[in-house]
Amino acid sequence: MNNYIAKSAEDAKNNSREKYIYGDKLVYLKDQLPYGFNINYVLETVESLIPEKFVVNIDTIYVGKFKDFEQPGLPFNAKYKDNALYVTNEQDGENDMIDDIIHEMAHAVEERYEDMLYSDMTIENEFKAKRETLYHALEQEGYEPSKKKFEDVEYDKYFDYYLYDVVGYSTLTSLTVGLFYSPYAITSLREYFANGFENYFLRDKNYLKKISPILYNKIIDLLEDHNEE
Repeated sequence: MNNYIAKSAEDAKNNSREKYIYGDKLVYLKDQLPYGFNINYVLETVESLIPEKFVVNIDTIYVGKFKDFEQPGLPFNAKYKDNALYVTNEQDGENDMIDDIIHEMAHAVEERYEDMLYSDMTIENEFKAKRETLYHALEQEGYEPSKKKFEDVEYDKYFDYYLYDVVGYSTLTSLTVGLFYSPYAITSLREYFANGFENYFLRDKNYLKKISPILYNKIIDLLEDHNEE
């Protein structure tokens, strides 16, 4: 009987639409996740990787289908907006959702530490130098990239489309080995930071240090600042 009660309690916990991360931050499951998906593992993993002080300006994480995700154009699975994270429930696996959440948490970190990250222009200059290298590489490959678009560090959906659909991520991956951690980092300065932040905590931080030393050192500065708080 005791085993049955314990199992029933655990099932209720797993099936609840309301979860919590970092103790009191609500994670609301608006729509159903894939069968067998372990959301508790996702949240526990994120919590173990990302310091709580990095997410003080996140109030809630919503998981489900959202109109922004259904708009025509380039696909995306998550968004940070107005102190909340919105994450699609259509996931290939737990690791995909962990990627999505940590990437969007990086944008919350940007919002909180914007002056520390960008005021000295060092990350921006590193990013621009990489963009310029890619620009010339694409010219050599017979593409006709827009110089103006490559010099603009803000996100532009048409530039994103150019990279994603005209050039293609497979081509970009081969052209940017040792330059960008992944093609999505090319799209804007803020995505460059978020991509680096995500890969620092989830993948090979030594490789990030090698190819993007200024970005890497900014993340170290953030961690040291966090430890002093």
